[in-house]
Amino acid sequence: DLCDTYALCGAYGICIISGMPVCQCLKGFKQKSRGYVDWSQGCVRDKSLNYSRQDGFIKFTAMKLPDATRSWVSKSMNLNECWEKCLDDSSCMAYTNSYIRGEGSGCAMWFGELIDMRDFPDAGQDLYIRMSASEIENRNMDLELPLFELATIANATDNFSINNKLGEGGFGLVYKEIAVKRLSKISEQGLKELKNEVILFSKLQHRNLVKLLGCCIQGEEKLLIYEFMPNKSLNSFIFENFVLTLMRSFVDQERCKILDWSKRFHIICGTARGVMYLHQDSKLRIIHRDLKASN
Repeated sequence: DLCDTYALCGAYGICIISGMPVCQCLKGFKQKSRGYVDWSQGCVRDKSLNYSRQDGFIKFTAMKLPDATRSWVSKSMNLNECWEKCLDDSSCMAYTNSYIRGEGSGCAMWFGELIDMRDFPDAGQDLYIRMSASEIENRNMDLELPLFELATIANATDNFSINNKLGEGGFGLVYKEIAVKRLSKISEQGLKELKNEVILFSKLQHRNLVKLLGCCIQGEEKLLIYEFMPNKSLNSFIFENFVLTLMRSFVDQERCKILDWSKRFHIICGTARGVMYLHQDSKLRIIHRDLKASN
């Protein structure tokens, strides 16, 4: 396939055969050249290295390991010893186990820029890449919930297939399977605002609120991963037949019959409790300005 082309995505670029575009920068890197078409120059770091023990390593998973031209292998070292040796050598940019099927044994280190990488969701390896202390601190401090790889989310949504689309809101599209909200590239919500929102919502805990499970911030892609609600939104249950002609694609006529008035009253009370928690009972006061059955 296309990702078999040697060094297709340049230094610190990763080839994702199901991705859009196929070439993408590793998290913590940005494309060196402006245009998406030219990936020959690869990617550069968002934050410069100190080239000392002040640096650290971030684990990247499910990857084909980089070109081994400038690498070093030891069969006798374990992963902790490998980490120490790589950290002490300012030219060492990455390390991992040298035995693919071993139990954490051996050491492989890479020197200089990392090239010829691709994602292998099913059979890939872990790779620990040298990153600046500030980059690592940002990851640990800014987002207090799991970070998902873009390739993982693309795979779960069948590459953001239109068949998995649940709906569309002011900030972007929503996909099913894991309830992924993909923020539109034309959205006015910037990275700083998104991070603030993620930090805020990750701290909310209430039985009547949909839980935020994680997020993905990779290149221009910004995604939020919510708890999936298989029954969809309330509007597919509660609108009566006279609305059916106006909302034919959103209303399931059979579902309207499922909820009797006692169940509807129970839902109303649950909604009110959730809103009261946001407006009054939570330590973080949040005013919900878009409350409707389709949300």
